[in-house]
Amino acid sequence: MKTRKLLTSAAVVALALPAFTLGQSSHVNAATTPAVTAVKTSYSAKTKSLTITGQAKGASKVAVSYNAKALKPVKVSKKGQFKTTVKFTGYKDFTLTGLNAKGAAVTKAYTLAKDDYAAAKPTLLKADRTKKGLTFTTDAKKKTTLNFYYKNKLVKKAKLTKDKQKVFFSAKSLKGKKGSFKVVASASGKKSSQAAQFKIIGVGQATVTNY
Repeated sequence: MKTRKLLTSAAVVALALPAFTLGQSSHVNAATTPAVTAVKTSYSAKTKSLTITGQAKGASKVAVSYNAKALKPVKVSKKGQFKTTVKFTGYKDFTLTGLNAKGAAVTKAYTLAKDDYAAAKPTLLKADRTKKGLTFTTDAKKKTTLNFYYKNKLVKKAKLTKDKQKVFFSAKSLKGKKGSFKVVASASGKKSSQAAQFKIIGVGQATVTNY
């Protein structure tokens, strides 16, 4: 009877050890899975280029592409960090993929969309014109600057101190103006937004955009 008890105990230990070992191994792999993380961007209007920084632990290089076109890969430092500056036009997606020393992908592709590196295109929520002037209300956030162009000439620059801040044009400033304003949003470290068109409505008119 004692012999049977010893054999039974040994079998239980033998079965328990592989389970512990597998669980421990799984934990280690999950903690060291290569990935592109902590990505930040900064745009320079002067050079029309975007600086991208981040981490790519477990990778030797980061493959960078814009609008599905491959650009020059960037090396990853011993601390797992990378930095690259890209000159480009348009508002397409960037993708960042970690590579091993042989050039094979070891991470999932990280996507940088225009909302990540450019100011949001302003949307007109309300326009109201009286004899005193025209008031625009947009969805633009605070710390954004709205640049109003008329026939490609900058006529007003409104720095917003709060969300959905109203922008006013006096009747005098509207004299002789018809059609619409081209409106572009800008923000620190961001590429200027795509242009929106705000119609110059007549006196006594009002428009509201519902979403």
